[in-house]
Amino acid sequence: MTGSTRPPVGRNQSSVLASGLALIGAATTMVATFGVAKLVSSTDSLGDAGVFFIATTVVSIVGTSMAFGTQVGLVYFMPETIDGDDPNPRGLARVALLPVLVASIVAAVTVFVLAPALGDLVGGDRSDDVRQVLRLLAPTVPAWSLTIGILGGTRGLGTQTPTAVIQQIGRPSLQVLALLGVVIFGELTPTAVALAWGIPVVLAFIASLATFAALGGLHGSGRPAVDSAAYWSFVRPNAVSTSLQIALERGDVLVIGVVLGDVAAGVYGGLSRFATAGNFIGYAITQAVSPNLRRAIGDRDETTVRALFHRASGWMVIATLPYLMIVAIKTGPLAELIDEKFVPDARLLTLLVLGPIVNTLTGPVELHLLMRGHSLTTMKVTALSLVTDIVLIAVLGNWFGLAGAAIAWAVSLAGKNLINTYFSQSWHGVTSASRELGLATVIAVVAVVPVGLLTPNDYTGLAITLAVGVVLTVAAVAAGKRDLGLADLRG
Repeated sequence: MTGSTRPPVGRNQSSVLASGLALIGAATTMVATFGVAKLVSSTDSLGDAGVFFIATTVVSIVGTSMAFGTQVGLVYFMPETIDGDDPNPRGLARVALLPVLVASIVAAVTVFVLAPALGDLVGGDRSDDVRQVLRLLAPTVPAWSLTIGILGGTRGLGTQTPTAVIQQIGRPSLQVLALLGVVIFGELTPTAVALAWGIPVVLAFIASLATFAALGGLHGSGRPAVDSAAYWSFVRPNAVSTSLQIALERGDVLVIGVVLGDVAAGVYGGLSRFATAGNFIGYAITQAVSPNLRRAIGDRDETTVRALFHRASGWMVIATLPYLMIVAIKTGPLAELIDEKFVPDARLLTLLVLGPIVNTLTGPVELHLLMRGHSLTTMKVTALSLVTDIVLIAVLGNWFGLAGAAIAWAVSLAGKNLINTYFSQSWHGVTSASRELGLATVIAVVAVVPVGLLTPNDYTGLAITLAVGVVLTVAAVAAGKRDLGLADLRG
């Protein structure tokens, strides 16, 4: 009876279920992202879309920054707190999440107070609307930050399900449904859009906290297994790196708002959703593989480390590269899916996907470096990439407009992944390069590019390309699964 009163802490989730949920969640997030972009862009003015993209970009950057890298830190350290006879995940949660709570509340107040200044800086002619939306969304900053950290804790406890169900399926779907309700029953005013986007963020926080508690994340007492100094020594560089990473992914909208105005920010924000959507699949696969990659590195099992890295890289290529190829080729109908106002700038899509393509081909290299403890290195690389992006947008944006901004983002994102790959290879001999990756790349390209180039650049051509690409990719994977090495992600 000694262990009978011990509450269950975490669980050993089915590998197949984890992989499947990761991909379903990523697909749902992609669809919901397009849905939000289309609904917001359905107003008569692209400036309205610009207001939304600018304000939500500020909130997401601040909210993610105030998470202080807990989404990686809790995955990294949580196994140490649940192994043994006296698990104490609560102690680690307190060390990690209490500073996030305090800092995110301070950040929310700061956003609220500085909303007029931020509106004047990036809002152009719509500065008053940006101020209004920022003040409405400021209270969601703590919810955003804590949700990121808590869901990192659930992954550290051994399950991907809460991340997939809450963050990748639930919250984006609720945002689309709320916006659709506003369209049907009301009017897409800045206030209505802000509430429709912000309330699901708060609901996601409540759901994640309840799930973390149900998994045993609040179990334990006494001193944490990992002390504060050890935790923050690892997480501190990653916290800065995470802030820089989210700024790199979304901050270009703010820079474009300053350099080219709110209408340009609306166009860029809408079209760039197609490029960033491909990253959702990569993130989902990264999250699914991270707990076992961390354990393999801790056990110094380099054979398993390489196998997991190559397997995740293969899945990223198979699941993402065909989509990115379609975006690069079928620019016109994809832009029109959001709104016909975006069609004149559809060519931006070809430029925007160049960075995500390199990101896909290099595999989860940043995660690998983080799990090795190289958080300071990844921070420096991301900082260099962000500075490159801002400088190039300022220069190329003035010369070539939105095309220059798209080139800037692609160059900075590709450069970041190639530099990380260099360090991963030099220090640990691990890269995505493998026979399996080459085969997966050939399948992805052959399944999409020929039919994409031979069919018209309209809805019919898009539908044919999509259908043929899916059929050929699935058939090739089914026929060559063993050669591709695509076993489940966590096995």
